[in-house]
Amino acid sequence: MDTFLGTLIFLLPGLMLYFWLQSFGINPVVKHNPTEFTAVTILLWFPVSLTSLLIFNVLLKHQIIPQTLKQIWTITQFKSESDNLLFLILFLGISLLVSIIYGTIWALWLNSILLKCVNKIRTWRGIAPLSKTASVWDEVFLNNDAQVIEFGKIDKENHMIGEIKKASRPFEPERNLYLEEVEFFTDLVTKYKIPVSNVFYDIKSGTYVKIFDPESIKQAQIENLKENGSTSSDQTEKID
Repeated sequence: MDTFLGTLIFLLPGLMLYFWLQSFGINPVVKHNPTEFTAVTILLWFPVSLTSLLIFNVLLKHQIIPQTLKQIWTITQFKSESDNLLFLILFLGISLLVSIIYGTIWALWLNSILLKCVNKIRTWRGIAPLSKTASVWDEVFLNNDAQVIEFGKIDKENHMIGEIKKASRPFEPERNLYLEEVEFFTDLVTKYKIPVSNVFYDIKSGTYVKIFDPESIKQAQIENLKENGSTSSDQTEKID
């Protein structure tokens, strides 16, 4: 039980912050092994737990929470109070809110500031600056914009054209793309000869993903609507 309580109060707050950071799109370059994961969780535990305890003490001082609890200012007091179920519920509840706030602040502002500082130093050293995301896959396919692509293998003629609906998340074992409106966009690209704006190559597997110019796709859809005299809601949504 002591081991369980120790894990609960000394790892869970940091784990919650780590979870929110990944959910908000701040992902490491590689998946951490158990030792690295534990170390990162412990580091993240400190700001979340410290803030949560300060909030707990303030709430207790202003008699917002039950006065049967005691203020906590030392690790010894923290460990002794962990036997109290009411304290655990309040501490973990406050930690959940604090971890969300810290994760949001880091994802929206602090991560960008740190990245700018790192890239400034890398530029001074003559090294290419880092991208805003950890991998090329994230940079290309996990944005919130519509992308019409052609997917195939370098050594084969078969390919598929469609709009990306879903893309694999960073730590999925395989890279997968879920395409929709394959027939529509295949005909559109073939008919209007849409130019390719970017190409993603997976050197290991020999696959490629050609990304068609979004403005040309939009203009081609407008022309297609005019020629067919159709204003269906599905095609209108594609243009938007």
